[in-house]
Amino acid sequence: ISMSSSFHGRAIFSVLLLQDLAVVVLLMLIPLLAPSPDGATGGMAKIAQALGTAAVKAVVCIFAIIAGGRLLIQPLYKKISSMANAEIFAATTLLVVLGTSFLTSLAGLSLALGAFLAGLLIAETEYALQVESDIAPYKGLLLGLFFMSVGMEISGQLFLAKWKEVIAGIVVLIAGKLAVMAAIGPMFGLSKLASLRAGLLLAPGGEFAFVAFGVAVGHNVLPANTTAILYLVVALSMALTPYLAALGGKLGQLLEKNDTKALQPKMEETKELQDHVIIMGYGRSGQLIAQLLSENLIPFVAIDVQTDRVATGRAQDLPVYFGDAGSPAVLHLLGAERAACAIIAMDTPGANYRAVYAMNKHFPQVKTYVRAHDLNHAVNLEKAGATAVVPETLEPSLQLAAAVLSTLEFQRDEVSRIVDDFRRQNILALEQLTQGKGTSIGYGYTSPISAQKTDASSTTSGSSGAGSGPAVSPMPA
Repeated sequence: ISMSSSFHGRAIFSVLLLQDLAVVVLLMLIPLLAPSPDGATGGMAKIAQALGTAAVKAVVCIFAIIAGGRLLIQPLYKKISSMANAEIFAATTLLVVLGTSFLTSLAGLSLALGAFLAGLLIAETEYALQVESDIAPYKGLLLGLFFMSVGMEISGQLFLAKWKEVIAGIVVLIAGKLAVMAAIGPMFGLSKLASLRAGLLLAPGGEFAFVAFGVAVGHNVLPANTTAILYLVVALSMALTPYLAALGGKLGQLLEKNDTKALQPKMEETKELQDHVIIMGYGRSGQLIAQLLSENLIPFVAIDVQTDRVATGRAQDLPVYFGDAGSPAVLHLLGAERAACAIIAMDTPGANYRAVYAMNKHFPQVKTYVRAHDLNHAVNLEKAGATAVVPETLEPSLQLAAAVLSTLEFQRDEVSRIVDDFRRQNILALEQLTQGKGTSIGYGYTSPISAQKTDASSTTSGSSGAGSGPAVSPMPA
């Protein structure tokens, strides 16, 4: 998940996107650099004119595709989905991608840019998940074809003959791009470590190099012999990408673990977060919640006071930070004022209470869901302002008890009744608190207690039978 959710991952994506746009300009510049029959090259005025033309084409084409696509894509998919035919649905996706790529190629832009714009348009529809499921089998196949085409550019004989030049080229390429990223990354708000990790992942050559070199050879800008060596340099550097990524992860884990300042949240890393979830406590519960949120593409940040837990999350490229969840300044750095809710699952009752109190005092609009040590702790958390509280021993114990009762051959309905009765007995101490808040302790749903008490009173007044008991908790056993 989550390279894209990390700060250096977002920086890498931004650079790659700009690279995709820049290749359009590069492909237009290469013919201008070609020598004329008399040996002269194009002047600066001609190059500037071509750049202006490329910029106008790119802007007009992108805005036209996005505007037209938003008007056409949603109705098109709605019509196709009504046919309930998986083949037609998949063919429609292929038509949208190829059609958008064809339009960008007509404007002199890259086919890859067209496919990217098609992805953006489809992602805005309610059918995005279905499209993602349909194209999943083709992702591995197309990725394999791409790397196969890269491997076909590698000449073993040429490498043996020119291995010194090839290795020198790889070193210069990786070291140069790494140095550039390390130098300019901090200028754009990246930490030194994030700049280094981004530089390691961006250091290898890209697939557009093969396209650019091919065009350059066709226009006699580069000699064929030099281009063959450059192909080797780019292809072999791309083969090093997994190892460079692993090196960056190891460096990040090593350096961040020994530098708590680097683990602390920074405003530039969280300023873009909106309607996210804050996880306070990255222990077993926090890690499971983070995994669930990640799998469902829900933005979140996590915080903990144990550096080994933070380092574990950082090693997985997750937004996990070191800090005190009870500090208003730290919560502000996590974007608490813009958060959708906060989940508090720290190890000690005192830490949970401080976090709830800080959130309720400084960010009262944010809902807080808390794991309580026991019922007495749960009462204190409710008084401190928690939206909903889950006693950590209640539900696991009830689930174990339900399993035991099932093993003892109790009927399913009887097991549910026994467990629900016991649950009600254990949350009676919190009913009055939760009625005022409109929540049910442990679950956060709208409390049915008041309504059912009213119904029970009506039933009692209208009959001589015994009144019904308290409401059954909405949480299944």
